[in-house]
Amino acid sequence: MIELLVDFNFDDSTSNAAPEKIMDLGHLVAGEVGVDPQCVLLLRHSNKKTAALRQADCDIVHDYTLVQPTNSKYDFYAADKLPIQVVVVIVDDAVYAVYRITGVKRTGTTRSLTSPAYNRFDIEQGYEERYAKEFSAEQFQSKVLKRKVIGWTSPRNAVARYGGRLFDSVTVSTQASEQAPT
Repeated sequence: MIELLVDFNFDDSTSNAAPEKIMDLGHLVAGEVGVDPQCVLLLRHSNKKTAALRQADCDIVHDYTLVQPTNSKYDFYAADKLPIQVVVVIVDDAVYAVYRITGVKRTGTTRSLTSPAYNRFDIEQGYEERYAKEFSAEQFQSKVLKRKVIGWTSPRNAVARYGGRLFDSVTVSTQASEQAPT
């Protein structure tokens, strides 16, 4: 576990609070939600792709976060990995949402489980239809929401799981993002 001692006050008011002990994003959220960090997944959606999804009027949360190809690196319940209980979604380089995964709502394909708008987008992007799971989730009101993400050094890597270098290197800024993700 990586821990840093910095003046990291999540309160946006001007207070004279003492510096508090903070941890990287994955460990911080694990502690907040009360799960083992091994059960947390950091999921970074590409800025370019989320802009295109918005333009196509797609639901980023349902179509692009909660429906995932079966046994892919994005599958929260992949057969060969520890089940993910919490997903931290990063959009436009800020924490967009924190979800507690509560189960698999239904199974199908990447086209049968998503909206018509997303299906058009998926086809236009040239993606093949794949077996998929639609996950049920509850949004968790984390203190890291809308905070800028720091340390995501691999733009081509969309997921960070416990045990990888990226998971331990991602932190959040002390300021809420100036442009809150939508």
